[in-house]
Amino acid sequence: MTKKYFTILSGIFFILTILPFSFATTTWGDKLFTLVINISLYLPLSFGGVGLIFGLLGEKGLLKQSLVFLNILGICIWGVLLFVGIYGFQQP
Repeated sequence: MTKKYFTILSGIFFILTILPFSFATTTWGDKLFTLVINISLYLPLSFGGVGLIFGLLGEKGLLKQSLVFLNILGICIWGVLLFVGIYGFQQP
C-alpha cells in the first residue's frame, strides 16, 4: 500500500518540477516561475530529486520506469537551465 503512495508522490513532484518551466511563456505562468525562483533557485531541482527517490521506491512496472525517466528528464532540464543561468550570463 505504501508503494502506491510513493508512486503518487513521485507524480506530484514531477508535476511540481515541470510546472514552472512549462507555463513560463504565459502571463500568469511568468508570475509562477518568478515566485518559484524567488523562493530558491534550486527548488525545482530538489523537487525532481525527491520525485526521483519516490519513483524508485514506488510500484514496479511501466509506471515506475516512466516516472523515474520523467523525473530524470526534469532534473536534466533544470540542471541545464541552472548551468546557463549561473555560468552563462557572467560578465567577461
